[in-house]
Amino acid sequence: NQLSRVGYVTAVRGKNGGIRLGKPANMIRVGDVVRDLEPLSLVNCSSEFCHITPACRLKQALAEAAQSFLKELDNYTLADLVEKNQPLYKLLLVE
Repeated sequence: NQLSRVGYVTAVRGKNGGIRLGKPANMIRVGDVVRDLEPLSLVNCSSEFCHITPACRLKQALAEAAQSFLKELDNYTLADLVEKNQPLYKLLLVE
C-alpha cells in the first residue's frame, strides 16, 4: 500500500490489528500527501510527439500552476480536515 510505504499509515496484523496513522494528523500536510501519491504531470510533453516543444510555454505555466496548487494544500493538515467534523463522523459512522 502506498500510504504505508510513504509512512502515512502503519498496518498492524493480528487480533487487535488494523491500520493506524503513521504520525500525528497535525503533522500530515495535505500537499505532501498529494506530492507523494499523485502524479502531477498535467501534460505529456515530449519532443518526439510534439513539434512545438522547443517554443512551448504551456508546460512552464502548468508547472507553476501545480506548484501554486500544492503550496495552497500545504496550508492544511489531515487534522484540519477531520478533527471536530461532525458531519464527516456521521457519514463514516464514527462517533
